[in-house]
Amino acid sequence: MAESKQAPRGPDYGNVPVIASGVIAGFVAITTAVVSTGGAENELRWELGLAAGCITFIVCLLTFLLMIIAGKPNPDSMGHGSGVNRRFGAVPGSEDKDPEEPGKD
Repeated sequence: MAESKQAPRGPDYGNVPVIASGVIAGFVAITTAVVSTGGAENELRWELGLAAGCITFIVCLLTFLLMIIAGKPNPDSMGHGSGVNRRFGAVPGSEDKDPEEPGKD
């Protein structure tokens, strides 16, 4: 079988964002449950800790994934399309003067 050549991709993070979000959420959940009890005589507020942990997990995971997406480089073919609007601000119907190809003026 012929091997297909794929464009080089960014680093493979695997499950690191999920694990890191889980660790942070667990810490926040335990801290919230313990601190919100209000003393040793009161019952542990596990509902509040669970809610805080879930919210923290979702926010951390979305933040990590957004940073991963923002750090990914654009492919070289970006901006060299064959569509109608190849360049921002180009006049429709006029010949496209590509500054990257100097002999095409």
